Amino acid sequence: MFVCGYHFPASEGNDVSFDKVIEKVEAGAGDVSGKVVTITNETKDGTVLETIEIPANTFAHTAFVDYYTNAEVKANADDAKMIYYTNKYQISEISKSVDGEVTKELCKKLDDMNLYRVKVA
Repeated sequence: MFVCGYHFPASEGNDVSFDKVIEKVEAGAGDVSGKVVTITNETKDGTVLETIEIPANTFAHTAFVDYYTNAEVKANADDAKMIYYTNKYQISEISKSVDGEVTKELCKKLDDMNLYRVKVA
């Protein structure tokens, strides 16, 4: 099973604990202090709907830094990386649980079918 890009043993089935995922994501992201994460919401036609800054000190922030740093996705001309639906959905599910109200509106947006580009500065 892959969650947020990390492999977990089949013996855990589809019920990998969030604590195990968070531990791997935090280790993969390294030091996230001072990093600004923005995601751009686009339609399939490439029309930009909005740009959202991810709140610091949240799982979502750490997970997007980890994704941007470690995903084997090529950045486009403005150094943004497209995020796969599965990854943004998994980040949203864990963030809903551990970040609570801080990322509630963000998570509603991540659950849609639009495309998102991640940029870390």
